Amino acid sequence: MATSRGADNVSLTNTEQEEQQPETDHDPEKFTVRLNGQKDLEQRLREFKAACDAHEKHARKRRRRRYYHMGLMAKVVMETTHDELRRMLEHGTFTFHVDMVAFKPDELATIMETLNIAISAHADERELRTATGLAVEINGDCCRIGRLRNNCTTMLARGAVVTLTTNPAYRYAGFREIVYVINLHAYLSAIRLNDVLLIGPEIRCRVVKTLNEALAVLIIDAGLLTSYDFIELPGQCQALAPEVYPELFMSDLERAVALKANYVVMPKIRCKAFLRALSQVVKADFNLKLIGCIDFEYVRNNMLDLLGIIKLLDYIWIPDMFNVSCCVYNYIMEDALPIAHCQKKPVIGTVPLERCNDFKRFELHEFLWKIDTIHMQKSPWCNKYPLIVKKLMPIRDYRVGVVQNQQQVKSILTSYQTIVNFIIRTISTIECQAIFVFTKCENASVALARSEIYCPVYMMMPLNEDDDETTVNCKFDLARTLHLRRNMHPILYTTDINECGYSPIEFGVEFMRRKGCLEVGDFVVTLEVGKEEEDNVVLGVGEDVCILRAFYVAPVFNCEKFKYGT
Repeated sequence: MATSRGADNVSLTNTEQEEQQPETDHDPEKFTVRLNGQKDLEQRLREFKAACDAHEKHARKRRRRRYYHMGLMAKVVMETTHDELRRMLEHGTFTFHVDMVAFKPDELATIMETLNIAISAHADERELRTATGLAVEINGDCCRIGRLRNNCTTMLARGAVVTLTTNPAYRYAGFREIVYVINLHAYLSAIRLNDVLLIGPEIRCRVVKTLNEALAVLIIDAGLLTSYDFIELPGQCQALAPEVYPELFMSDLERAVALKANYVVMPKIRCKAFLRALSQVVKADFNLKLIGCIDFEYVRNNMLDLLGIIKLLDYIWIPDMFNVSCCVYNYIMEDALPIAHCQKKPVIGTVPLERCNDFKRFELHEFLWKIDTIHMQKSPWCNKYPLIVKKLMPIRDYRVGVVQNQQQVKSILTSYQTIVNFIIRTISTIECQAIFVFTKCENASVALARSEIYCPVYMMMPLNEDDDETTVNCKFDLARTLHLRRNMHPILYTTDINECGYSPIEFGVEFMRRKGCLEVGDFVVTLEVGKEEEDNVVLGVGEDVCILRAFYVAPVFNCEKFKYGT
């Protein structure tokens, strides 16, 4: 008994000694289970599961953000504020449209001053260089009503007599009885008594008196008369003599050059001969691109040469796609858009929005899958630009690559555009997050925008110190061109920003990572470099070898942080 009690005392003593041992003498070979160990384990499991769920949620959110990046073009009016212009610039709108006909000279100067101030303020806050484009709308060969008194809308009753005058005194102060008509002087000799004219969408009238400088018309169908309504004359396409053409557009082109415009917008194109004369003068004497708004209903009804008209344009603008008849809609979708695609002409389309929520009505429309740039206007209903809050288009299925015909497959081995598009489309099927391209070839850069790419394409354009003025202007012109293409994002930067001496591709990857566009583990494709010779485009000649890489974005080491900027 004594022995057993002594043993118990010894064991108790040993236990007390073990409990009194400091925790610092921890044996790594022992595994200790504490009383609350199960709760700690469950808590760590919950935290691990929450981290996994957060990662999956973030990954699904990024996959949902796989959108078409559309080019954006905004119409600037007198009511456009400085803050709205700043917001549009921040959301990627770098091309602005101004109707040079619908404003007085002082109003036009005010609009341009507001636009220039907003662009300058945005450029000062932006690390990269900004290439903005200005598109001014001229009158062309169209006849348009001048501005009415106080810019108001008036009602013309049936049986009323209205005088259409060429007196410039009524240019900005028309009345119900007498209104000024732009370009009417060129058509007076071709108008006869009892000719029927159409003013705007509603008014139909008959010529009852012809004078040397005016017309008197009798209203047959009543309707609303607003400022700058278009007038349709009988035989308007064939009424002008070729020697009169320069008188109608030369002054407008000179004003566009004075405003430092980059594009000229030609409304209601009907006459191919007039368009050819305008295109020749623009290309020969002016450094401008031509944006055309074709009157598809007139062209279809009179079976005009649509292919010839599209060939003379640099861009096609469709302002009323959702408000046309079924026949005109089919004509645009089945004839005009395929011709524009074959001729490699970018298409600008207007989406009629009055409220921000209206975008849901159009975001899956077939029309938006066929255009390059969305043209947006200030809504009179909410006094805003609704589209800047939702400038991206959801994709249908990025795993499906569509080949329209067999000839396109056969031309893969003969066309550099198709080779690049085929490679990019094939690699992009595994959820590529971005494509970085460095090329000296404008045609190869623009060719990427014509393919079905479902991720942003960043075009690297370094501005080197040894670049002459011509090279710098070419890079800025290419950036303006890419702003009107889908998916394309030109990056203009100078050497002072690239303090680490990165190559163009490395600079783009690190810059986009810093901006939050790329994350660790994203799949990225890089393509460099092609150059353009005098006659053709060459990929991989001499030292300029076409290099295609595909990799996952690696984590950033602490010793190799992105040094430039904040």
